[in-house]
Amino acid sequence: MTDTALVYDPSSYQLHEDPFPYYRRMQDEAPLYHNPDLGFWALTRFDDVLAGLGDWATFSSAQGTVIEQIQSGSPPPDMMIFHDPPRHEQLRRLVGRAFTPRRVAELDAKIRSMCVGWLDPLVESGEGEVVADLAGKLPMAVIAALLGAPAEDNHRLKALSDRLLHREDGSMAMPDDGRAAGAELYVYFSELIASRRKLPADDLTTALTQAEIVGSDGESERLTDDEIVAFCLLLGVAGNETTAKMIATGTVVLAQFPDERSRLVDNPALWPNAVEELLRFDPPSHYQGRVTTHPISRHGEEIPEGAIVLLINGAANRDHRAFDEPDRFIADRPIERHLAFGHSIHFCLGAPLARLETRIALEELVRRFPLYQVDIEGLERFHSTNIRGLSKVPFSR
Repeated sequence: MTDTALVYDPSSYQLHEDPFPYYRRMQDEAPLYHNPDLGFWALTRFDDVLAGLGDWATFSSAQGTVIEQIQSGSPPPDMMIFHDPPRHEQLRRLVGRAFTPRRVAELDAKIRSMCVGWLDPLVESGEGEVVADLAGKLPMAVIAALLGAPAEDNHRLKALSDRLLHREDGSMAMPDDGRAAGAELYVYFSELIASRRKLPADDLTTALTQAEIVGSDGESERLTDDEIVAFCLLLGVAGNETTAKMIATGTVVLAQFPDERSRLVDNPALWPNAVEELLRFDPPSHYQGRVTTHPISRHGEEIPEGAIVLLINGAANRDHRAFDEPDRFIADRPIERHLAFGHSIHFCLGAPLARLETRIALEELVRRFPLYQVDIEGLERFHSTNIRGLSKVPFSR
C-alpha cells in the first residue's frame, strides 16, 4: 500500500475492512491530511485529535458531525451533539438525567438477565451468531426500555436504525431506503410522544415531555415535539448502534487474541480495563466531523475558515506516539485516556451504559464459550461513513 497514493475516503468499503494501515500512513506522511475531491481535512495524531475535540470554539459541531450532513447545507436535527454552548449545555442536562451513575448501576442485573436468557439456549448446540443472538438485541432493548417503547417493537426499531445509517460503497449520500427509514422512525417516536402526553408513564419520553429548560433570556420553556423526537433518535440510533457494534467487534478481537481472552477467563477482575482496551483498539465511532470557525494552522499548513475537519479518534487511539504496541490488544494495558467516547463537552453521556453493556455481554459470552472460534469467512461488515462494525459474527465452541 505504501507504493500507492494516500487516499482516505470514509465511504470506501475497502477502507472499512481495515482502516488502520491508512491511519498510520496519514499520521506519518500527512498529519494534516487534505482530500480536496471530497472536500475535507483530517487530523489523526492523538494530541491533535484530543486538542480538536476540546476546542469547540474553533471546531464547531453546529453544522453536523458527519461529512454528508455538513455538506448538505441543511440544518442538522436539534440534538445536543449538533450544538455548541450554550444550547448544548441546556440539552445535555436533560439527557444526563437518564444516565446518572445510580440509574446505570440499577440496570446491571437486568442487562445480565437478558444476556443469560439469550446465551444459555446456545450452549447445547455450541454455536451461534453474536449479532443476531446478542449484540443486535441488547442495546436496543435497554434503550427502548428507557424511552418507554414496547419491547415487541425492538426488532423493528433496530432494523430501521441499521437502514438509516447504511451507505453504499464509495458514496456518502444517504440512500432512498435510509431516508424512508428515518421518516418511519420520526413517525414512530412522534406517536410515542403523543401517547405519553395523554398518558404519562415512568420513562424518559414522559420526562422529556414534562421537562423545562431555562433559555438565554432566563425564561423557562418546554421542549417541542420535534426536539423530543430528536432526543429519541439520538438515543435510539446512536446509543444503540455504537454499543451493538462494540460487542460484535469485541467478540472478534478476543478471538484474535486468545491468550488475552484466557487471561480474562482466569482473572475476571480484568474485564473493566479490557473493555477500555477494546474501545481504544477499535471503537465503533471512528471520526467526529467539525467545521472551523476561523483559519487555523496545523503542521505548517492553514485550514481555512468554514472547512470540514475530521477528527479521527479511531486513528488517534492507535497512534504509536501515545500508546506502545498500539496494534496489540492487551487486556490490562494501562490507559490514562482514549478517545472512543470523544472528549470535553461532547464526551458521550451514554459511556457508562455502553461500558456496562459491553462488559456484561462479553463476560457472559466468554463464561459459556471460553475457547470459542469465530468463522472469519462468515463475517459480514456493516457499512457507514463513521460507524465501524459488523452485522454478522458466526462463532462456535
